[in-house]
Amino acid sequence: MGLCSRHPTRVPLLTKRHRQLRLQWAREHRDWTMDEWKIAWSDESRFLIHHVDGRVRARRLPGEQLLLSCRAGHIQAGNGDIMLWGMFSWAALGPVVMVEQIMKAANYLNTIADQLHPYMAFVFPTGNGIFQQDNAPCH
Repeated sequence: MGLCSRHPTRVPLLTKRHRQLRLQWAREHRDWTMDEWKIAWSDESRFLIHHVDGRVRARRLPGEQLLLSCRAGHIQAGNGDIMLWGMFSWAALGPVVMVEQIMKAANYLNTIADQLHPYMAFVFPTGNGIFQQDNAPCH
């Protein structure tokens, strides 16, 4: 029948309340002009340097296990990842900061305190800029 086994697509878990709030927000902002959407955003991401998170597969024939295309290297110790936080807007890319610890509320607030105001003053010199967060738990 053409069915294949796949991992389910990962999406944010949204409650009924989340969906209602998103719809309300969308309705409140549906008539914004292009200029009104020129706001600033921030996000953080973890980057894996030496490995991948999920299950990795290599399709190979018998005896090909040592070909470069069929191998996945690993390191003996350490997880080899970094966390970066950055800002961006319509007008300019903002700072990118390496986060030394797990991004929790205190770390997030410290990063915002150090980075947000100088960037917003640069991008929105008249003071009319909007900073949009993505509602991650640490925010």
